[in-house]
Amino acid sequence: MSKILRSKLYIIYAIAALLYVTLLWSIPTKTSTNELNEPNDSLIVANTTLLIEKLKKKPTSLIEWKQSHYITRYLNGDKKVIIYIIGGNWYPNEDFKRLTYKHDETLEYCDIPCIWKQGSLESLSSTELESIDGLFNVDFTYAPEKKAWKGQRLIKLTLESPSQCQHCHYSDESFDIYSSYDEDSDVPTSYIRTDPEIFRSVQPFNVSKLSQNSTLISFIASHSTDFRSTFVPSLQNHMPVASFGSVLKNSRWELYPECLNLWKFDTKNCVISNYPFYLSIENCQEKDYSTEKLWDVFQLGIIPVIWGDPNVRSYLPHPKSAILIDDFPDAESLANHLKYLASNETAYLEYHEWRTMKFSDKFEEKAYMSMRNMECNICKEVARLRILDGLV
Repeated sequence: MSKILRSKLYIIYAIAALLYVTLLWSIPTKTSTNELNEPNDSLIVANTTLLIEKLKKKPTSLIEWKQSHYITRYLNGDKKVIIYIIGGNWYPNEDFKRLTYKHDETLEYCDIPCIWKQGSLESLSSTELESIDGLFNVDFTYAPEKKAWKGQRLIKLTLESPSQCQHCHYSDESFDIYSSYDEDSDVPTSYIRTDPEIFRSVQPFNVSKLSQNSTLISFIASHSTDFRSTFVPSLQNHMPVASFGSVLKNSRWELYPECLNLWKFDTKNCVISNYPFYLSIENCQEKDYSTEKLWDVFQLGIIPVIWGDPNVRSYLPHPKSAILIDDFPDAESLANHLKYLASNETAYLEYHEWRTMKFSDKFEEKAYMSMRNMECNICKEVARLRILDGLV
């Protein structure tokens, strides 16, 4: 099935809503003189009410998310959504810098008029503050004592697990929109930061170039956990593991000078691309929690060996796109499997066949509700709430 056809199938339910609107508008009403007139106000109101009812339900699939966003875009029209960053933590120096804009300051890739700005609230006039639709905060619970106007939304994003940032998950009723990796949050946001179509063009690691003494797997972590500190040494008893992070470090970044002086994640990805496998051990086994340790590996042509979310298999691009540590009874069994794959190019390439296949539906949803689209998705959520409040 072609990419274009798949895309059409994914949004068919979404466009059905607009088609319904169009059909209703195309049905004329008759007057007593048999003349044709435009639809009456009651028909327009009834149709709008139907669409608004659809917006009240939290989406649970890719199709439902696209349908909700399509209806939101239709009802919002060309009204701008302005988001102001009030507590950015890491965000302003990383993801915020990748945004691109149109001539009118709206985001280039977003299908509703969406504007993101950064600065001090104290520097804003009351008029400027009242023009802001959403105040955005990352990780820390920071919010002004009072909203500038009734429809202003307080927004919080966190991608950290409770084990690493417990206070990031404190319940705070002052926030109207909560976004995190958790699919139960208002705006679920995965760590995916690239177009997954890029995964298709990546060439698999060439295992035929490996020597008999080659190290097959790398590991990078800066925070020690019980599982990392016990499993990695167990695996090392059966095969070498090149560890570059502060946890169990035994390898130097200078081994790959071509990878130095890059942006931090680019340096990491450059280094681990020199090994056919990457040991992707998350901080915890938290529901829905999968970080760049999983997602970035797919664009490197190597195979992630993962431990983390117990449900991770359900949203992989394909069941055979990764190796799960929990599928093996012990570290020795895993080591033997990795050695076999490295010595058998045909078997190794079977873990890359997914690149030419249809991605799983759940992965497509993760890619859509992701950091790559986070800003646009936040704007759509603000617009949706604005519509439900009758402010459009």
